[in-house]
Amino acid sequence: MKKRFSFRNRIYVVLMASIIFGLAGWYGSSYVGAEEKKFLADRHQTKGIACASCHKESPPKEAVPTTGCLGCHGSYAKIAEKTIKTSPNPHASHMGELSCESCHHAHKASENQCADCHAFTFKAP
Repeated sequence: MKKRFSFRNRIYVVLMASIIFGLAGWYGSSYVGAEEKKFLADRHQTKGIACASCHKESPPKEAVPTTGCLGCHGSYAKIAEKTIKTSPNPHASHMGELSCESCHHAHKASENQCADCHAFTFKAP
């Protein structure tokens, strides 16, 4: 004969599972904000910027060139000014004026190219 869980044990299992899954969901959502989970294309779209604003061909074939990014975001100096509180400032790099797509990717996760040589922990949006 099969032994059945008592009602009390069932409630205990349900409560424990709820707590564990609830904490896992809270930890995951607090660790990485919803905005950080989005790719640049998603973040641009949320702000009402259409694909055709950056991509000049349809369907898009290549990454948007740096000149396209600078057309909206301003010069390298202006961008470095916006990130002046980040230490070290990734837009005032000893590498000079790198192409935006070196770190920033519209349709996949961006990357911190500085971390290839340095232990800087800032996150590239």
